[in-house]
Amino acid sequence: MIHSVSARTVDKNNDSGLSVTGEFHSLQATTRQRSAGLSQDPTCSISSSRTTDSFGMVGSGVAKTTIMLRIGGIAVLLLMTYFNTEGNQLLSTGWNYLKTQWWFRHDSLEPVVATLAFLPPLQFFYCIDMHSITPAGAWLNKYRIRSNGADMTSWRPYPIKELIQDPFKTRFMVLLAYIGPIMIIDKFYPRRALPDEAPTVARFFGEIALLLVMYDAFFFLVHRTLHAVPFLYRWVHKKHHANTNATRANDTVRLTMIEEVLDVGCSVLAVNLSRAHPLSRVIYNIVIVYLLVELHCGYDMPWMIHNVVPQGLMGGPRRHDAHHAHGRHYFQKFFTYLDAIAGPLGKSKKLV
Repeated sequence: MIHSVSARTVDKNNDSGLSVTGEFHSLQATTRQRSAGLSQDPTCSISSSRTTDSFGMVGSGVAKTTIMLRIGGIAVLLLMTYFNTEGNQLLSTGWNYLKTQWWFRHDSLEPVVATLAFLPPLQFFYCIDMHSITPAGAWLNKYRIRSNGADMTSWRPYPIKELIQDPFKTRFMVLLAYIGPIMIIDKFYPRRALPDEAPTVARFFGEIALLLVMYDAFFFLVHRTLHAVPFLYRWVHKKHHANTNATRANDTVRLTMIEEVLDVGCSVLAVNLSRAHPLSRVIYNIVIVYLLVELHCGYDMPWMIHNVVPQGLMGGPRRHDAHHAHGRHYFQKFFTYLDAIAGPLGKSKKLV
């Protein structure tokens, strides 16, 4: 199946009629060779090393960018440690204001924030995709995971004429379907209570990291089960893998209603078990939504967090794209340790 996908994507590129420079064609050829090498591996194994070469990046500038971002991240951590008292005071001042605002006290704040948080990254990667198929944006294709620059069908996922013509309306309808039931529940079951004290800087960032780890572990169990049981895959998860040519940011919200409930349920479970501060939870919702969209964007760029965080601790779009290609490995969304422990599903389970 992966061989046929690679062949189709290469053919589409050959027929796309893009007028680009010779350098771009060279980059396309390099990407095709890497895609072919990936398809020949029966497990689609991808090295967890975060070196530039192992992730198929082009040019030494990418490695330099990643190193600079790592140095910047360390500098921020040192500054936060040095100015810890000032940081705590800043959070306290902000919290004292927020907890008096009606909109922040509303039960539906967090689901509304999580829903609206999809729009900026979806729009961002939509613009990148549309720009990448123009001559001026051809340079973006060197960061593509698969060489199918002209294939944008994922941005039109619904067979309704007006939604096909307006992909922005499509995304709005999907997000509205997600948030509507939650707001109804919040209306009849108010439960949001805000503490008097703000979190410390250490607690604030620590809780965001903890929530990401907890959600990732819970969803790993759900995700692997959906692939391991053919009935569940066919009726619950297959829609998410409908676009076999390549992942696009819009695939983030290509879910069945049951899968939406399972996905959100993993996040809700993490939030409730962790007893995280409401301020941490709000920012966590924004962070996790961006990471989910980035995971499906189809690009491997030097500034993405999986490249900045060293030692292969985070998976990133390249691993997740490989998961969409074969469906037998890389069930964790953000991290890598559970996949390393559990390994791939048996070769007989060919679900994609």
